[in-house]
Amino acid sequence: MSIKDIFEIKKLPSVFFLVIAVVGAFLFYGGEYVLIKADPKTTVGFYAYIIWLLSCGLLVTNVIKFILTEIRKFSLTNKFKKEYRETLQNLDAHEISVVREFFIQNRHALEFPYDHPVITGLISKEVIFITSSLGPNNFIVSGGKTTFTMNKYMRSIINPNEYFGLNKLSQEQIEQGRPHFLKKGIWDF
Repeated sequence: MSIKDIFEIKKLPSVFFLVIAVVGAFLFYGGEYVLIKADPKTTVGFYAYIIWLLSCGLLVTNVIKFILTEIRKFSLTNKFKKEYRETLQNLDAHEISVVREFFIQNRHALEFPYDHPVITGLISKEVIFITSSLGPNNFIVSGGKTTFTMNKYMRSIINPNEYFGLNKLSQEQIEQGRPHFLKKGIWDF
């Protein structure tokens, strides 16, 4: 955590609540270690005590909210990883060969024919996406092809040697299993 992160606008109230809670705890309950002791029985001390209690309550609320958000993120991440693994297990050989191309060529974006049934199937399963510089609903078609990228979360859970067995196959075997609509011989694995 850097200084910049501490003073981020969304986090400033939480930082103020923390400071008020810590300072208030020392002022009201510091005992002999505090030079200035606040007394809740005085008018100023009473208002300071109310502000301190509110700050402590809001700090506790923010901490609970943060913990619940992190738990929800963790459970959703595990749920999506499980769904992605199931999707990857249910791909047919042609779809696997297209996904394997991203790892063979070691690229994040590849050009495929946009109307090929294998490609449309992978799009519907959210394994690959159309990339575009014009926005999410527009794409440029050059000939019958356009650029696609692989789902980054699926890419992160794939170990190419385990999933495709690339380390066990010869270059000729991999070449025979490549999609027929791609140029042969492009290797970077």
